[in-house]
Amino acid sequence: MTGKLTPLRALMGWRKYVRVISKAVGKVVPEAKVYVAGGAAEGRLTVKSDIDVLVVLPHEPDFAEAVELHIKILEEAEEIGLPLYAPVELHMIGEERLEEYVRRGKVIPADEI
Repeated sequence: MTGKLTPLRALMGWRKYVRVISKAVGKVVPEAKVYVAGGAAEGRLTVKSDIDVLVVLPHEPDFAEAVELHIKILEEAEEIGLPLYAPVELHMIGEERLEEYVRRGKVIPADEI
């Protein structure tokens, strides 16, 4: 077996990616909370999965704010060490929308992974 990077190998580091994203969120938006949802939280990752990371703000961001925060968080995460190939998808939501994700499936606080 070679050390070739494959989509599955990229996914294997998902916990590390979430820790890096959490640090970045703490620097960019200290009042936000970070959660993992979807396949990673439910233990059902596949080769086509991405890591759904919820960035929960005290208020519901509008589109422009969500895009701006998304960019700032990913830039900070890359500075900290998030690889460019990390299959992470950020979801910027307000606290009131967190319950929607909980109803759809398992949601884990990032500090518990």
